[in-house]
Amino acid sequence: MKTTTLRNLFAALVVLGLGTGCGNTVQVKGRVTDGEGTQPQALLAGAASLGGSGTVAATAQVHASTVGPDGKLTVVAEGKLEDRGYYTLRVPGGEERLVLEAVDASGQVVASALLEATAEGKDVVAAPMDSETSLEAEVFLQMMADKSEAETLDMVDVRARITAQMAAAARQGASSTEAFRSRVEALADAVRAAQQAELEMYARAGVRTSQTALFEKELMAAAVLSAGLEGGGPVNELYDTFHANLRAAAEQLGAKVEQQAQAERAASASFRATVKARLSAEDARPLVDAALRASAGVEARASGAALSALLTAGGAVEDVKQQAVTASTTLRTQVRASTSAAMAANAFASFETSVSGSADPQASVLGRYLGVNASNQLVVGAAVQATVTAAATLDATLDAAVSSVVTASAVDVSLLATKTADAYQSYATAVRAQATVLSPLFGAKATPAVEVLLVAEGSFQMGL
Repeated sequence: MKTTTLRNLFAALVVLGLGTGCGNTVQVKGRVTDGEGTQPQALLAGAASLGGSGTVAATAQVHASTVGPDGKLTVVAEGKLEDRGYYTLRVPGGEERLVLEAVDASGQVVASALLEATAEGKDVVAAPMDSETSLEAEVFLQMMADKSEAETLDMVDVRARITAQMAAAARQGASSTEAFRSRVEALADAVRAAQQAELEMYARAGVRTSQTALFEKELMAAAVLSAGLEGGGPVNELYDTFHANLRAAAEQLGAKVEQQAQAERAASASFRATVKARLSAEDARPLVDAALRASAGVEARASGAALSALLTAGGAVEDVKQQAVTASTTLRTQVRASTSAAMAANAFASFETSVSGSADPQASVLGRYLGVNASNQLVVGAAVQATVTAAATLDATLDAAVSSVVTASAVDVSLLATKTADAYQSYATAVRAQATVLSPLFGAKATPAVEVLLVAEGSFQMGL
């Protein structure tokens, strides 16, 4: 089934709902699972569990709670677990930013999940509770507890940045409740840093928005994903559709796809830098590696979408656009299959080569777009090399920025966002200067060409 067909099918499911809400409440239907569990139930006494093996058997009730500005929960609905882990709750309509929790007979949370909204008059399908959704909920609640008064947060973005691999690694090697909580706090800081860097990059591109505005536009994307996951759809296609819907949501707020990619590069770099600094202990290395790979996946999707958009806008012929699609698909596939951050970095290095052609400029996406030949190859090669040099400077500048604002115990997310955006802005200025070098030979194609170089060479900074 094609992605567009899936998108339409699940969108219809969400819009129509499973029925009609009753009065001022709506039905929330969901399921508790034993999925993606690598740790025994209640491994650490007193700590919120991340689901896993034995979760369904341990669950006595499911609660729905609203999230206060300080991360504190207020229960608004509860119900018993039904056959095979299913549950139905009557939740007030018109609510946003809820958390669903599976609790055992003693009231201890054994799994949880985020629920973005309950629109009045429409019943809701919740994502199946598993280890991944449980970590997402833990991280979001910590973000709410830690954020500044003026800071806005996007719950949907949390779901884009947390993966099952991260959930599996979150408990690994954590010898105490405190050790586990410190990991959650570090991940919360990393997602906050990413979201602030994204906003800073948007602002510099002239896109005035907030994480609250992004969240509101992304509600349908989250609902379609949850319905698809509960329906057992093909996971890779569901997440491809999810990210495509997130891009469409940002476009509604005025952010072009290439601006989104630039913002995501800064966001992912801030995320990775924070994770590495805040989780520097040896026992946290599996979680760090999983987090770096997760951010690589988000950035790969953004880079591929931007590359296609730039070439289309730049009037590229069909076979060049298809070559770019192949390079982007290969990047996503290799990142998805990577078992280490080093493998993800290699995937981006291969992507850079296939797009900018440091080894063979004529055969690259850029070379074929410009029509590079023996007579102009040196000029293009010099522009590519200048971009490589700018990327190296970017990496060094980001290193210095991180060292000044991120420690093993804290991060100034606002200052990190500013310094990260400064570094990327300087990088972009250096690369765009190559348009004056290329324009005498390639005319109107010079500007799209340097934007392609920006995408190819500026990706996955702070990845290792």
